Amino acid sequence: MTINADGVLIVVALLAGAALGPLLRAQILHFAVPSEESWRRDCPQCGAALLPTAWRALPPTGRCPRCRQRIGPAPGLVEAVAAATLALLAWRVSAPLPLAALCWAAVFGVVLAFVDVAVHRLPDRLTLPAAGGTAVLLGLSAAVDGEPRRYVVALASALGLAAFYLILALIAPAGMGLGDVKLALCVGLAAGWFGWPATVMAAMAGFLLAGFYAVALLVTGKVGRKDHIPHGPFMLLGALVAVTLAAV
Repeated sequence: MTINADGVLIVVALLAGAALGPLLRAQILHFAVPSEESWRRDCPQCGAALLPTAWRALPPTGRCPRCRQRIGPAPGLVEAVAAATLALLAWRVSAPLPLAALCWAAVFGVVLAFVDVAVHRLPDRLTLPAAGGTAVLLGLSAAVDGEPRRYVVALASALGLAAFYLILALIAPAGMGLGDVKLALCVGLAAGWFGWPATVMAAMAGFLLAGFYAVALLVTGKVGRKDHIPHGPFMLLGALVAVTLAAV
């Protein structure tokens, strides 16, 4: 009997994403607080100590084990997003180290997306490790496979995209923040591994998706013209679109 190695990899990635869901939920609860508040470790409803350690998992039910009140995203949502994202990457990228780098970025990206939606914040404690780990793993891949030029392009893409977002943040600080600038490092690395065109595609896709979403909210009356929409999730989604289309 012949076993399809690519199929097995996709299934493993799918299961890994689902299994990581409870851990990611804990990080979302921990970091989804306004900038003036300390990182959360307790249930916001009853004060139960939910995160005595940094890597404590939360139940996928999305409810506090003690008071049973809703905490964080809807049940199963984080697990589904993580599973689908990792499976999609495994489908398009089979090389071990690049896949590990992209999965590293994706795991942090899932947490960042939910945190940004909840409190319009992209914490340094997530954006910087996301970019750093991605850079290290892609650097190892370049060294092992003898592809230094590809790594240089990825680094240049990260710096170039971050510089672009920094200019936007300086011009319109109400619409773009420094968290977006730091997230651009990770997005640029991930997309830039597949070349400059993929980086441009990631940036364009992010802005287009954010624009469509904003228009839909305006038309339905859910937001006003002066309301702020988090851009981080669309940066990450744009990167995923670019990687999916550019990966070979």
